[in-house]
Amino acid sequence: MATEIDAQFASKTNDFALELYKQIASTDKKNVIISPLSISTCLSLAACGAAGETAEEMFSVLKYDGAAQKQSVAEQYGRVLAGLNANPTLNIANKVYVMDKYTVKAGFGEVAQKSFYSEAETVNFGENDAAAKKINGWVEQKTNDKIKDLISSDCLGQDTRMVLVNAIHFKGTWKHQFEKQRTIPMPFWISATESIDVPTMNIKKHFNYGVFEELNASALELTYSDGDLSMLILLPNERDGLPQLEEKLQSINIADLTSKMYSQEVEVALPKFKIEFDVDLKETLEKLGMGTMFTDKADFSELLEQPDPLYVSKVVHKAFIEVNEEGTEAAAATGMMIMAMCYMEPIRFIADHPFYFALYDNKTNMFAFNGRLQNP
Repeated sequence: MATEIDAQFASKTNDFALELYKQIASTDKKNVIISPLSISTCLSLAACGAAGETAEEMFSVLKYDGAAQKQSVAEQYGRVLAGLNANPTLNIANKVYVMDKYTVKAGFGEVAQKSFYSEAETVNFGENDAAAKKINGWVEQKTNDKIKDLISSDCLGQDTRMVLVNAIHFKGTWKHQFEKQRTIPMPFWISATESIDVPTMNIKKHFNYGVFEELNASALELTYSDGDLSMLILLPNERDGLPQLEEKLQSINIADLTSKMYSQEVEVALPKFKIEFDVDLKETLEKLGMGTMFTDKADFSELLEQPDPLYVSKVVHKAFIEVNEEGTEAAAATGMMIMAMCYMEPIRFIADHPFYFALYDNKTNMFAFNGRLQNP
């Protein structure tokens, strides 16, 4: 059961998630999948090693009300990650890689270990091929081989002091699985006037469903068999209505939205899909106001015992999702160098045009993944 603070923390983390998604979606017109949970975990861990204006900026952009909240944020992540990792279908892991002969400050090391369950390992970044291989091997192992080559060797070198990595992997089976023999080619409208035939799964069962006039969209919740995670699909009423829906995303409170949905019999048609997506978050984070950490004004003096001035050179994120009849597999990694209604007939939820989706945890209402399907 989420405490009041947890609910507030989850709400703030989701605010950042939606802002981040909106920024990425506005610059990229294709299919998108990101794990805001992976990204905010990695950035929050780094922020715990920041000081001065850098820390202030990072915690503020993450929606955590400034650096004064550092200890509270770390404690909340400790609770959230412990709860999520208790779920057998979801695995989230953090790792700190430090340059040989450098030492993590005791305070940061303790926060990393206690709150972010993150171990530190030394590596010689000067041997960049071997260092990249080691980091990428860890990410592959933690994401069931779904995320490969997160860090390219040319990002590493003699000047690299630290690499923070977060990996998240989810594999869930639907509570109500789609029958494979009911998967048939159906049109999916990639624009108002153009459609393509795609393998589409069909099912008729009781699902949580809602119509939201203020979003000009309907919503469907598909639950996974473990009960803790769900996929929420927001389907615009118009074939080309996704951009307008994405504009309104910031106003969505997931707990509020799902509380207005009711279980009813729904005929569902949903395309099978697979999305792989990677993004360098530097520009996105700068636009959101987290730019100091990329400059020589950055202050990460709480990270290492050695007095070398540190700054972040790159924040890279890769994510993957596959949705089929059995369920969903999703993975992501972030590497940071430094309604009760009565209907006479079943409702139809035909996802035959671009839509927004989110995988979220029912206990905390936090987004684990979110994205959009533009073209299956």
